Amino acid sequence: MQLIRESFGGACMVFKATIFFFLAIVSFGLASETHINAEPAHQTDANKVKWPDTQPVLRFAINHFPPYSILSEGKPPAGINVEAMKIVAEQLNMRLKFMECPFARCIVLLEKGLVDVFVGVTHSAEREEFLHFIEPPVAPGSVQTFYARAGSSISINEFADLDGLIVGLLRHSLYFPEFDKATNFAKVEANTHLQLIDLLLNKRIDAFVGSEQRFNYLLQEQGLSNKISQQTFHITEDRKVYLALSKHSVHSDLTESFSKALSYAKNKGVFETPFDRSSSE
Repeated sequence: MQLIRESFGGACMVFKATIFFFLAIVSFGLASETHINAEPAHQTDANKVKWPDTQPVLRFAINHFPPYSILSEGKPPAGINVEAMKIVAEQLNMRLKFMECPFARCIVLLEKGLVDVFVGVTHSAEREEFLHFIEPPVAPGSVQTFYARAGSSISINEFADLDGLIVGLLRHSLYFPEFDKATNFAKVEANTHLQLIDLLLNKRIDAFVGSEQRFNYLLQEQGLSNKISQQTFHITEDRKVYLALSKHSVHSDLTESFSKALSYAKNKGVFETPFDRSSSE
């Protein structure tokens, strides 16, 4: 009987140790879901906001949108918007925290105040209900165009050619007023740019709409330029592209400070690329 008790007690100890180890692993995994820059922001002469020794965190929502934001497995976020936000955070003496999310999810997180900022959105009355659009804009406008499978019978040379088609678009994105309000063709929403490409290649949609620069870059990156062709019809939109600050952010009363920090970043030329015309969603 004594031997049984000792064996049972030993088994319990092993079971408890196993449970503790499992919980520790799970906790570590949950804590590793986001990227936080290891280097704190430094005080600068241009910084007008003074904070205590413990720097406030600026939660930057970021999606994969090369070359503006690049998310690679096992690597820290990179790209033009990332470099810009590092400068903005430095000017505000804040510590930048990267929150990775598909574009549609990023917008929802901004609306709920679960992230603070996002770079690359256009203005709308609906978005203004929960976002501050920080001046100056990061880009003057965007070029929206359409893509179809190479070799298909689809040919989009004017807006009327969309009649009766099934067109893919990114959820929560704005393109141009005529398209956004149109009902003469079916619209299928996707969460990411890659999902739009998959829908097209699998013949679930006839075409998709999006940033000319964004998709040309992505198709070349994925080796799909010979399978998906850009259509003739395109729209050059003058909707300005902004750094957006959530009105539910703890930093929502610092719009003037964000504006000064953003102006500083723009003056350093960080946003200047050959693709500025098409860097929005």
